[in-house]
Amino acid sequence: MNNNMPNNNTNGNNNDLNAVSLGNIEMGNNNSIPPVPPVDTNPVEPVSTIPTVDASNVEPVSPVSPVEPVAPAVQESSIPPVNPVPPVENTIPEVNAIPPVQPVNYDIPETINNFNPTPVFNEIGTVPPIPDTPIINQVPVNNTQAPESKKKKGNKLIFVIIIVLLIAAVGVGVYIFLNVSNKPAPVSVTPKAVEIEAGSEVSTNIADYADFIGISSANCTLDTSSITDVNSVGTEYPFTITCGASTYNGTATIVDTTAPVAVLSPVTVQVGGTVSAEDFVSSCNDVSGCSYSFANEETVKGYLNTAGNYHVDINIKDGAGNQITSEGTLVVTTEEVAEVPDADMYLSCANAEETLRFGIVTSNFNGYATRSYEFTLSELEYNTFKSANENSSSVTYNNVTGAPTFDDDTHTLTITQVLSDDEVADLPTSYGELRSQYVGDGYKCTLEQP
Repeated sequence: MNNNMPNNNTNGNNNDLNAVSLGNIEMGNNNSIPPVPPVDTNPVEPVSTIPTVDASNVEPVSPVSPVEPVAPAVQESSIPPVNPVPPVENTIPEVNAIPPVQPVNYDIPETINNFNPTPVFNEIGTVPPIPDTPIINQVPVNNTQAPESKKKKGNKLIFVIIIVLLIAAVGVGVYIFLNVSNKPAPVSVTPKAVEIEAGSEVSTNIADYADFIGISSANCTLDTSSITDVNSVGTEYPFTITCGASTYNGTATIVDTTAPVAVLSPVTVQVGGTVSAEDFVSSCNDVSGCSYSFANEETVKGYLNTAGNYHVDINIKDGAGNQITSEGTLVVTTEEVAEVPDADMYLSCANAEETLRFGIVTSNFNGYATRSYEFTLSELEYNTFKSANENSSSVTYNNVTGAPTFDDDTHTLTITQVLSDDEVADLPTSYGELRSQYVGDGYKCTLEQP
């Protein structure tokens, strides 16, 4: 029973009437039926028997004006309260709340045109059906993490391992330090292959003679007393290094790695005459001696056939094989040229301004002497001067006149003059006296081979 309405369908004596119908009733064509009074919404007592009406005796009913809708008599307060659902245990899925009961909807029956003893009901007080969809109980996700105690145990284990490794590393380091520091450093003295430049002084620096490992060279001594002649190119001399009770022996060799230093002078010959490379060299300084040759002898022979000034390349080589090439000046003239007396040796005396060269024969001055001036120019000035005077037998530079010689490597201009008879007339004829005179005047004198 819904909304306190009696269920007439339970009356066994009334099989044709299912409910009370509200609205207009038309009984055939009988218009004499009075208007239907408003329905009493109070509860109706159950009717035991509805009398049968004879339709033949009923007068047609005239149309009845529509009846105003009647508000439902059922009050919300008359609806029995719904008992609350008892709490469900955790093991039983939770039941969704029952939807609230909708208010009873009483439909007004349509106008009855023909008498029908069976009233019509339109879903009076229907309740929406509860869906048959099963209710899913949401099981809470288990986000339980590893116990904190396990993390702490893992951290402690890692910490212990690190401490053990550190202790082991420190122990190994201490062991290595103690064993290495207690071992004496190896001592090694290795003599070098010593080379001494010819004409130089013998070094007294012990580090030049050996390599020292594990011992200071200050604790050792050097003996080079056997090295007696530094001008003897190719000669080997022993030396000794002593460190405490140990002795180490090595060998020093006299070598010549320095190219010779030569000064050239112009040579003047008559057309058709002869000339040699030695004629151009005024002096040559080298401990192992000097030798001379033309770079192109056939070219020089060709110059002798025609008067003119020519530049001649001369190779100057020492006894160790070191060689330089210098440029000499050849003057070929049609005039008669006085011959230069032969010389066994030359005495060369030089100061900051000039170089004098005297011919010596059997320890006496032969009366032939030259004076040379040397000028070092800038590259531009040297090239300009040479371009203008390379074919001249006599040039003047810085108030000095004489035969020119050019050195392209050092941009040096050498001007050579032959001393006149008046200049050599008062000179000593003895080699010893001549040398002493110029040394006393501040010149540095050396004896040179021709």
